[in-house]
Amino acid sequence: MADIVRYGVLSTAGIAVNRHVPSAQGADNTEIAAIASRDLVKAEKWAAELGIARAYGSYEELLNDPDIDAVINPLPNSMHCEWTVRAAQAGKHILCEKPLAVTVAEAREMIGAARANGVLLIEGFTHRLNPQLQCARRLVQQGEIGEVKVARAELTFTIRDWEEDVRVKPELGGGALLDAGCYCVSALRFALNAEPVAVQAFHHMRNGVDATTTGVLRFAGDHLGYIATGMEAPFRCVLEVMGSHGVITVPNMFDDRADVRIAIGNDERVEQFSGPDRFQVQIERFSNCILEGKTPEFPAVDGLKNVAVLEALRESADTGQLVEVQT
Repeated sequence: MADIVRYGVLSTAGIAVNRHVPSAQGADNTEIAAIASRDLVKAEKWAAELGIARAYGSYEELLNDPDIDAVINPLPNSMHCEWTVRAAQAGKHILCEKPLAVTVAEAREMIGAARANGVLLIEGFTHRLNPQLQCARRLVQQGEIGEVKVARAELTFTIRDWEEDVRVKPELGGGALLDAGCYCVSALRFALNAEPVAVQAFHHMRNGVDATTTGVLRFAGDHLGYIATGMEAPFRCVLEVMGSHGVITVPNMFDDRADVRIAIGNDERVEQFSGPDRFQVQIERFSNCILEGKTPEFPAVDGLKNVAVLEALRESADTGQLVEVQT
């Protein structure tokens, strides 16, 4: 059996060339063997800059390369489904950037294609690999703060170019909820180890996409979740879980060197972490699953569940109604 997985990267998106590729190149069981763009000159430029052996001027050419075992799909949200399905049909395993899909129907199609072609598919959420979120989840499960009452996750940032940025183009699946709110929903589901059953949301629209979205999530039992996400406010990336006895706070879900603060009554403590590169951890684990035929810790059905919550939040914001989560 081979001891390395050869990846092709579908597009020269910033998240790919700045995070996925450099991190993968530090993994012992992974090789970035090819990169593709609809512009061959751009693909060749990045291949030369990043030390990638092959460059292709179309995604199809990369998928037809028999030496490629798996692909990283960092394309715009609206293109996740089509190119994940095509990759599966070409026999390639897929690490698809978040959110897995724009709709539940698309997520089901992607999972079906992966199963039909015997390949693995995962969604590229790395924040839950950080030790802070794992610590928060562990403390919740251990009952450190008593019974959970409310959990909140907030992720905001500022879009500078509302004309050209792909994250604000409705035809590409843009908007705050899909681009950033997906992290908030995933963080709550992960930290609480539970699934929302109903949601209520509100949004502010700009240029045809939600620029800011807030939502309340009702979980089974008596605890609630709250998300706030937007593309027109200063950076904020917080997770907080409030229980009957105390509070757990992760000041920055993306920072692998951030602290976790635990306050119980008048007693407070801080747990400090210095974790590894979460993108490298993600691809090393995925490659290991491919090489050993193991089920990923977060299989594609987890992505389907996250998309179901996002779809319900979007429907609630559009209609003003409470919406049940349907997978």
